[in-house]
Amino acid sequence: MTDSYLTRIPTLPDAALRRYAEQPLDYRTDAVEAALAELARRGLAPAPADLARLRELLHQRDAALRAPGFPGQPLATRLARVHRITAGLLAAGLGSAGVLYLRARPKAPNPLGYEPQDTKRYLRQLEMVGGKANVLAEAFQRWFAGLWEGRNLAFTVAVLTALLAFGYWFVASHQAHAHPDPGEPEG
Repeated sequence: MTDSYLTRIPTLPDAALRRYAEQPLDYRTDAVEAALAELARRGLAPAPADLARLRELLHQRDAALRAPGFPGQPLATRLARVHRITAGLLAAGLGSAGVLYLRARPKAPNPLGYEPQDTKRYLRQLEMVGGKANVLAEAFQRWFAGLWEGRNLAFTVAVLTALLAFGYWFVASHQAHAHPDPGEPEG
């Protein structure tokens, strides 16, 4: 049934055949070629310059369809690819975070029995040297360094994975919607 248009094209009126030549991107390449051949057989072939332009348009569309990436693929295919890649990013990142969480060892206790940075004396000396900003900066530095150790690292990797996957999905899905579907008229 794939060649049914080949049997139908010779029976079409001239106006319908001209539509193939006027809007070639709305039809399959082989259907346009068959319509052009029928127009030539009837003595109504387009001018050679128009024929060259039509064939160049069809060639560009066919090349875009064969090329990897977004522009030559239907929207559903592009979105499915974006969803697969997003799912892969989430699976890899969250899987890594799970492994890190399970393999993390608790932090070894300080041999002094306490953390010197937590004493009032240390905090007072920090404040004397650099003011409240120095105390806040030191607290921030300890918090940030703690994100990259033990089980906190697993949570950090999970959050960064979620942000990366969401960012990729957001940009790629908008980019997929930005390109028109091949074979569909724009507008």
